[in-house]
Amino acid sequence: MNERNLVSPFNLTGKKELRTLVENRKAYTLNHCELNIYETYERSELVPLTFSDLVITSMLRGKKVMHLFDKPGFDYLPGETVIVPPNVTMTIDFPEASEINPSQCTALAINQQEIRNTLDFLNENYPRANNDLWQLNYQQFHFFNNYELAQLINKFISISTGDNLAKDVLANLTLKELLIRIMQMQNLHDIKDNLNQMSASNRFAYILQYIKAHLTEKLNIDALSQMAYMSKASFFRAFKHELGVSPVDYIIKERIQLAKQFMQNPYCSIADACFKAGFNNQHYFSRVFRKMVGTTPSLYKAGIIKPTN
Repeated sequence: MNERNLVSPFNLTGKKELRTLVENRKAYTLNHCELNIYETYERSELVPLTFSDLVITSMLRGKKVMHLFDKPGFDYLPGETVIVPPNVTMTIDFPEASEINPSQCTALAINQQEIRNTLDFLNENYPRANNDLWQLNYQQFHFFNNYELAQLINKFISISTGDNLAKDVLANLTLKELLIRIMQMQNLHDIKDNLNQMSASNRFAYILQYIKAHLTEKLNIDALSQMAYMSKASFFRAFKHELGVSPVDYIIKERIQLAKQFMQNPYCSIADACFKAGFNNQHYFSRVFRKMVGTTPSLYKAGIIKPTN
């Protein structure tokens, strides 16, 4: 169960300014990238779209069905991001697009040399654990936005469409952070998806496997750092550097996900879900639940605000 964090929709193009009803495009060109805003106002099928650079796309409104890499088509909804390598064609259906329900997405095309420069800088100055290299993983091309990624995309859109004289500098810094955040998310998902295979050779996979097995018990960060053969400070720093989240926040997020599973059971109370998931304070549980899920446990359980996954 994953939460989709939404990127703020862009103002729709006025009717008189539309050049086409299918993938109408606005472009904002910067030194190392180009931000494109696409809008579609009528149902369409098998619309091709290809970029010569890596493109990071994020859905803002409506629904697409995306066809990529000769895989079955998948629903593409607000709160989700897809990355596509250079010169790979996306084929897109718009099953619900209309004048009153248009689809809208961003497509951020990034200069290949800028990506190489960012990867080289990270690999030289901030190497990953186990001698793994920083690199984009095109096997993980479709994912839900976490809060940090959604905020970065919002920030990038604001910079790119604004009139700040330093917008190219600000955009370049945000672009680097965006690439790092995506790679950290991919590292985390890769480890979580392959815990059994990686736990013997990757210290973080071993730690995540231990956390998963003991999630409802008291977890001591000092003990986890010792399992990783690191000092507490080094463990905190390396964990967040590699996976984009602190070990404490990771444990909390996993417990919230577990509590949500318990709360799907109509016979499990909120208090029961709280304590069964490993929390020992219901007030604290309610506070972090609202922060991460966007609603209170009682509203979530009652179904007044439906989960988005």
